[in-house]
Amino acid sequence: MQSNGLDFNSGFDSKEKSNSFVYLTKVEYFENKHEILVEFSSKNKKLINRFHFFPFVYISSFLDKNKLVDLILDFGFKGFSLEEEGNNLVLRTLSFSDLKKICNLIAVVLNKKPIVLDPSRSFLVEKNWSFFDVFEEISGDLFKVDLTDVFYQESFLNDFDLSSFLTKGIPFSDAFRINENQVTDLIKSAVWGNILSLPIELVPNRLEDKIELFLEKIFFKNAQLISFDFEKEIFLDPGFQPFFKKDNLSKIDFSSIWFDLFSNNFFNIGPDSKNCSCCSPVTLESNNILPSSLIRVEFLEDNFFFESSSPSFSFSFHTKMPFKNLRVNKRKEFFLNSFPVGPFFKGDLGLIPINDAKNLIKNEGVRIVSSKDSLAFIQNNFSVEGVHELNWFCKNKESFFSKEVKLINSILSSLNNLIDSNQKSLFSKKTFGFFYSKILRDSLQSIFFNIPFHLTNSSSKFYSYSLACSIVSIQEATLAKFLEFSKNNGYRVIHANKSNAFVKGFSSLTLTKSFAQKHALPQPQISGFAGGRSKKFL
Repeated sequence: MQSNGLDFNSGFDSKEKSNSFVYLTKVEYFENKHEILVEFSSKNKKLINRFHFFPFVYISSFLDKNKLVDLILDFGFKGFSLEEEGNNLVLRTLSFSDLKKICNLIAVVLNKKPIVLDPSRSFLVEKNWSFFDVFEEISGDLFKVDLTDVFYQESFLNDFDLSSFLTKGIPFSDAFRINENQVTDLIKSAVWGNILSLPIELVPNRLEDKIELFLEKIFFKNAQLISFDFEKEIFLDPGFQPFFKKDNLSKIDFSSIWFDLFSNNFFNIGPDSKNCSCCSPVTLESNNILPSSLIRVEFLEDNFFFESSSPSFSFSFHTKMPFKNLRVNKRKEFFLNSFPVGPFFKGDLGLIPINDAKNLIKNEGVRIVSSKDSLAFIQNNFSVEGVHELNWFCKNKESFFSKEVKLINSILSSLNNLIDSNQKSLFSKKTFGFFYSKILRDSLQSIFFNIPFHLTNSSSKFYSYSLACSIVSIQEATLAKFLEFSKNNGYRVIHANKSNAFVKGFSSLTLTKSFAQKHALPQPQISGFAGGRSKKFL
């Protein structure tokens, strides 16, 4: 059996293809036989395929293979193999219980643990298959169908139907008419089962749990280890949303762009691309420096305060440092959105965000400490390498998050084209395939919008303080640019957070387009337009 698609002759008509379609409906692991059974079904047929299988995990090849083998043998484990596969190591064992024990051993030694999936799920990830994937039977062999391929999309919309599995054989149109909510929920479960490579009955209800399982899947297939080190929480100002009427405001949705910024078209964010050894910045002008970088500066004035472009830095500074009352009073006096940073006095040295350092240099409030300041190094016990606390992204290796962003974007683009063309058709049918496509699109969008927020939540097992700081700093730097751009173009931002900005001014669509073009960023979505006809402030 092969898992890749084929180029087909256009002579196949839709009816012929639909008769040859089957869906992956069941996966079962038999440890005593070292075997996986996969069931492919349609309304008219059921096929069972057997695969020889041993439980496995991917391990990053930064670990020394020979030392790892010795470690496992020293603890008395037998019946395993450790082989190089591409850039990773693959550890296979005779039993799933041994695999879990060895991974726990690795975690104890390294304080980092490989992601372990149950055998059925790891088999599907290895094959790049999932529940309810569509396969075409040709000459006795099964080939996975790429549903982003235009050649298959009409057949998918009209002929794809899992009602025999989801609605106990009742035709979709009848089941939908009888109980629309129940059928919709069943389709949602099937979609998430496909995305997460899980049977329907194991799909959790909460979106947070689904996102966690999605991260588990992509961390597994990319051989990423999770750390057990104590991770401090990132300081986030809880903030507040002022009371105001939203009738005359445009609501601009920024949550739609954050995951896009993970791609190597922008910041190439990922645990595998952060602070690499090959691309460390040579100067502070290097284009791969992240806005989470802290720059050591000397303050040139007494009793100096400044409003940071990073609310998280401001809140952290305010929480940790003395003179809280002074900052509270300053915030009230000047109606600041966040606590000011300070006070500093002439000659003080401090670490501040790189964007703040650049702004303050323009106003001659600070100067950047350099490696030439030998007296400062002696007095403060600096090392030349530790003048600044820089963070950067790799310019050579694409992060696995970047690859995932591009994959989801590709699928979303195909689904949007598919749904739009179907809705515009005079003969549009509300088929199972149509509803499945819409729910799949909405589910993938929920992943796209929520992963950046999920990775800054310390309750996730994939939380990393370093990565969270990078994500939050990118969000804050982008919003700071938007606030400045809006002000310079005659708009007033009433309130902004990581998800939305509420803007007064004419044509917020023009604002978002011109902002995205100027800063070479994805365009935020408009979820509501300002009312009124005036071109001036409303």
